[in-house]
Amino acid sequence: MSSLDMEFAAPPAMADRVDMVRAQLEPIRSRRALLDSYRRESLCRLAPAALASDSAAEVLELAYAMRWLELETETLISEPLALPSHGTVDE
Repeated sequence: MSSLDMEFAAPPAMADRVDMVRAQLEPIRSRRALLDSYRRESLCRLAPAALASDSAAEVLELAYAMRWLELETETLISEPLALPSHGTVDE
């Protein structure tokens, strides 16, 4: 999801926060590494009963989800013959 798409999906301030976190996740090159990072991050915060709008937890959830999708696209572009495996974590 591009920054332009985020403008329609979230308030501008939240979109900026999500973009900032996504930029920090950019060096992560595999889904396994992204999953490990997410696990570490989630251990550092309390599990909220419900995500409040524009909360730090919601920003992290969106940023990680968007990076997850980007990694799928990057993998398909760099390995066009690779078939996605369902039920396992990509590397």
